[in-house]
Amino acid sequence: MRYSLTLALLLAATGSAHAADAPRRTEAECTALANRVLGYGVAQVASAKLTAEDGPSPAACTVQVHFTESELKFEARLPMTGWNGKLAFLGGGGFDGVISPPTMPYVSPSVLADRYATMTTNGGHDASRNPLTYFNADFAYDAAKLVDFTYQSEHRALPAGKELIQAFYGSVPTRSYFEGCSMGGHDALIEAQRYPGDFDGIVARAPAGNVLGLFERFHRTAMAVDAKGGSLNDAKQTLLAKAVLAQCDKLDGIEDGILAKPSACNFDARKLRCPDGKDTGDTCLSDAQLATIEAVTAKLSLLDGLVTHEGFFFGGENSEKGWGEYIWPQLALLNNSMHGLFSQGFLRAFVMRDADFDVKKWKAESAVPQLKTIKALFQADDPDLSKFAARGGKLILWNGMTDVSVSPKETALYYDRVVKTMGQADADKTVELFFAPGVGHCFGGPGADQVDLLRAMAQWVEQGTRPSQQSLIAKHVPTPAATRPLCKYPSYARYGGSGDVNDAASFRCSTD
Repeated sequence: MRYSLTLALLLAATGSAHAADAPRRTEAECTALANRVLGYGVAQVASAKLTAEDGPSPAACTVQVHFTESELKFEARLPMTGWNGKLAFLGGGGFDGVISPPTMPYVSPSVLADRYATMTTNGGHDASRNPLTYFNADFAYDAAKLVDFTYQSEHRALPAGKELIQAFYGSVPTRSYFEGCSMGGHDALIEAQRYPGDFDGIVARAPAGNVLGLFERFHRTAMAVDAKGGSLNDAKQTLLAKAVLAQCDKLDGIEDGILAKPSACNFDARKLRCPDGKDTGDTCLSDAQLATIEAVTAKLSLLDGLVTHEGFFFGGENSEKGWGEYIWPQLALLNNSMHGLFSQGFLRAFVMRDADFDVKKWKAESAVPQLKTIKALFQADDPDLSKFAARGGKLILWNGMTDVSVSPKETALYYDRVVKTMGQADADKTVELFFAPGVGHCFGGPGADQVDLLRAMAQWVEQGTRPSQQSLIAKHVPTPAATRPLCKYPSYARYGGSGDVNDAASFRCSTD
């Protein structure tokens, strides 16, 4: 749930042609939207200006909308020409607080290429521009901002956005889609579960639905790494990574440094234990370091199941888009980890509501009422999608396999619970799950991380062809020639034994 590429890198339909009768709009028509009141006074246009074409981004009327009695804001980008008649609502990330552009690397390229009107909110509050105070999540002390952030910002913004689109184009969208990753993936699940009438199709990448379990896991790994001798230096990370690959890399029929089926990797890190469990160098792991690995990978269940988490897979232990992204401390974060920063803010602001709370003293058992309150607001793991399915809604789930923010184990568990609740036949009409081996949180890593899931969703909704029937191919962006088939869970891409290892045609989706 990295905040828009970790605070924007620490703050920083189908593929058919555009409709021939798509409206062409002028700059004067764009700027005329300024100060327009929406939703009978609940929101107002703060600015409306023409944004010139820039690379993949078409010329658009970029509109900032502010709600009148809250800090909720959204940005709409309305193509000046070639609008496809549809809306793509894009989710945020982390603790939100800013509006991310539609050019983020985890957004399907068809959002721009197919000329959707887009919307993105700030999650109900404006964040601090200081990357470190940002993680304090001070907005959560405000009840209205907390409610907007946890479950209702997109739902509240959607009607005003559609009204704005109608004012500009003369018609409302014929289809409305949602795509988000991380906390945006959480919001995607919130929409499917709580507001099933909002969207025709929803793409949930790395969906952080099990919020309580996720932050408890973050806290435990951060405490383990921070404990005396608990962190693994670069050499020990590489030792662990090589041992995992030596045992499990071949499980998909090819040695390529990527675990395509980590669920079958029954790796036991204790075989790397130092004599007597003491740290005697870079060729073994101490008991404190093994405790850290267990904190990352082991399943947990607390308070009769109130707080649970499946743990993370092995793989990518020495990768910047694997364990290095969230688990290992980073100097840029004052030698803290993303797990540590996020869990500290969550425990203080969301649960204990005390900015001075000592997170080292955190015990879930002492805060059961608070956890239940936050779970009711924030949790997005309801497997009953019957209302969403009844109106023909479609949901695509996607997760990177080396993601150590949103666990692919958790995403698989959610999908399995949906199937158990709805039955396989009905679930197949509504939801499909895909995993991306070797891919970190939302994007990046050695695996094939780029696939246009919004275009696949539009084809599913509008033509009835499920994504798993579309022969989806994922690309590895640094080397676009490297491709893999995107396989519907529980199948995975297995090398056929011959052919170019960078060609998806050399792989098949297998359940072996």
